Amino acid sequence: MAENKYWNPILETLPRDELIKIQIGRFRQSMAFAIKNCPMYQEKYKGVAPEDIETLDDVRKIPFTDKEELLKAQECGGPFPFLYGKTLAGDLTDVCAMRQTSGTTGRPLFVPDSYKSWQWRVEAWTAALYMMGLRQTDRVFIPFAYNVYVAFWSSHYAAEKIGCEVIPGGGLDTKGRIEKIKEVKPTALFNTPSFGLHMAEAAKEMGIDPAKDLTVRKMVCSGEALSEPTRKKLEALWNAEVHNQLGTAETCGWAGTCTERRDLHVFEPYFLVEFLDPETLTTAVNPGEQGVAVITPLFFRTFPVIRFNTKDLMLLGKSDCPCGRTSLTVEKTFGRIDDLRKVRGVLFSPQSVEEVIRGEYPQIVEYEIIVTRPSVMDEITLRLETHSSVGTQSLEQVGQSLQQHLKAKTNLRFELQWCKPGELPRYTLKAKRFRDLRGKENP
Repeated sequence: MAENKYWNPILETLPRDELIKIQIGRFRQSMAFAIKNCPMYQEKYKGVAPEDIETLDDVRKIPFTDKEELLKAQECGGPFPFLYGKTLAGDLTDVCAMRQTSGTTGRPLFVPDSYKSWQWRVEAWTAALYMMGLRQTDRVFIPFAYNVYVAFWSSHYAAEKIGCEVIPGGGLDTKGRIEKIKEVKPTALFNTPSFGLHMAEAAKEMGIDPAKDLTVRKMVCSGEALSEPTRKKLEALWNAEVHNQLGTAETCGWAGTCTERRDLHVFEPYFLVEFLDPETLTTAVNPGEQGVAVITPLFFRTFPVIRFNTKDLMLLGKSDCPCGRTSLTVEKTFGRIDDLRKVRGVLFSPQSVEEVIRGEYPQIVEYEIIVTRPSVMDEITLRLETHSSVGTQSLEQVGQSLQQHLKAKTNLRFELQWCKPGELPRYTLKAKRFRDLRGKENP
């Protein structure tokens, strides 16, 4: 008997009109629950009648929620629980798990889950991992100490739900984790793209070739953006199928690749995801157009999130994947609109540098972008670290080629600064390779 390629064959292959009906119904339920139980939304949505929401056009009339608003609602003090403030819906005794955001952009946001909400998170992740090809026969290694951060907790429990053997790798250094991978022989690895690159680099320093000497043949990347050149580089380094997953702590993982490893499928109908015109944020874009992702998890209760503006710019796919899933797809991610910077009058995306380096220059191990304004004009310094085997003459050739390539792609000139092997930082979770120091003292 042939194995089913879908975790939930009915939901994953529903016609679009039926999917949308389910989403609108669940959106009304989420709205009604939030208005009844959550102090933040009781104030925010006074006079809003959830029963009047019948179409996606009606959904787009509902105001957005953003991270700054959620943070402010958790700072309110007063009689509300000190961690969750006005974002908590229901009673504190309903909370069975607490996670938080990474806090890379400021104070962390605390995320409470009821048992039912947490099981929905796990279910969405389970469908995602199954779609990526994870099966009961897989042994999964997760090379992190999860702590209070939501990243990788969901994937751990989802892998267990599929029936995988899960091995957490917290409490070890990088070399210790590689030794553990060599010892227990996992078939799958869950990590950030940056840490996947770092582990491959460290393994080779130990005389271990991940592609030949280790058993990892599937890799699931989340926690930071994964560009196509970086994905291909990871696949070559590990001889593994590398999958991408999109998500935030506020909304859970909401899109990922299938075994075709092309566009990312939105996990419908667990989420209502809108892709809106970046200029007005009022009109839905068409396949092949860029839009900002606005997400409503349709199963959260203790921590309802209605129309969360991720500020992430994406290219909407054409939903014609050979896998047969009928969900919306994301063809490409461009990063947060907040991360786009005007440099010398040019709109610059740090991701464009990653695409060039990871796609064309295997000699470069790590990099860092620094923007300063020492006088009138902006300057971009690109700090680079190469393999120790690269000689001085090769560095000059690489540098000239890289400057020309970046100039053509970004219309900007980069000053190159070569660093010693191991000088640049390595990242376990979210990488911080871009620093805008304009206007700051002592850059």
